[in-house]
Amino acid sequence: MRRLVLGTAGHIDHGKTTLVRALTGIDTTHLPEEKRRGITIDLGFARMPLGSDIEAGVVDVPGHEAFIRNMLAGATGI
Repeated sequence: MRRLVLGTAGHIDHGKTTLVRALTGIDTTHLPEEKRRGITIDLGFARMPLGSDIEAGVVDVPGHEAFIRNMLAGATGI
């Protein structure tokens, strides 16, 4: 099985999590505060099968100066 990692990047509230959900069927927001505020605060992860022999892991990275540590942790891993 071949695997690759995709990451989202951009400012919060610009549709990255919605895009990940549309592509994978997985809601990467898991914190109650994220759901209440409608923004990504923590890293989110989803699997996306791309065929019988390839799978993508998707990292939903928050993009805001207030969440710089989470953003760097996710972007560095990508």
